Amino acid sequence: MKLLRFLPLLLLLLLCGCAREVSPVSALALDCKNGVYCLTAEVVRQDSPDDTAAPAYLSATGTDVTDALRNLRSILPGDLYLSHAQVLLLSEDAVSESILPLADYLCRENDVRLSLRAAVVRDGSAAELLENDNEVYALSELLDRSAQDGVLPDMPLYRVTDVLHADGTAILPALRVDAFGQTAPAGTAVFKNERLNCFLDGEIGGGAYA
Repeated sequence: MKLLRFLPLLLLLLLCGCAREVSPVSALALDCKNGVYCLTAEVVRQDSPDDTAAPAYLSATGTDVTDALRNLRSILPGDLYLSHAQVLLLSEDAVSESILPLADYLCRENDVRLSLRAAVVRDGSAAELLENDNEVYALSELLDRSAQDGVLPDMPLYRVTDVLHADGTAILPALRVDAFGQTAPAGTAVFKNERLNCFLDGEIGGGAYA
């Protein structure tokens, strides 16, 4: 279970009364509607060592990504702890403009892991897919394994940033909620000029434009 990964950190913080409370994040989702960005974080909470760690979903809006992140920090009881975040979900509307400000900002954050996997959500809300998938770490492992096998592009956050700064083409995995209500692969998302250009269905090199 993904929540067990947070247990040592949560226990340490609970046992140390002098420590400032933190809010560990396992995943982030970014949506945009009518020019307003909405950032949703899956936050793991545990009130005491005897309680079961449980995820909660908190959202904040802003005029841009950094504004939404700043507003998200303000509604949390403690510091936003991003080093355990493994997946960043992006809606189609959220990546219709340049994603470099978001990628640059996250790469500058000292506690964000550069191996963070990003994926584009097709035909729906990134936040809804995040809350629909009850095992984010399994999704992260799927993305990692697919990249190692060559089925999906090996494009962690730092590589996406490097490629886009070099005016190259970045290819990210795409996901959607299928007819059975399950999170499923949905081809790949192609980024040119820092924004979503098109989707390819199927594996890299063998798909058709969607």
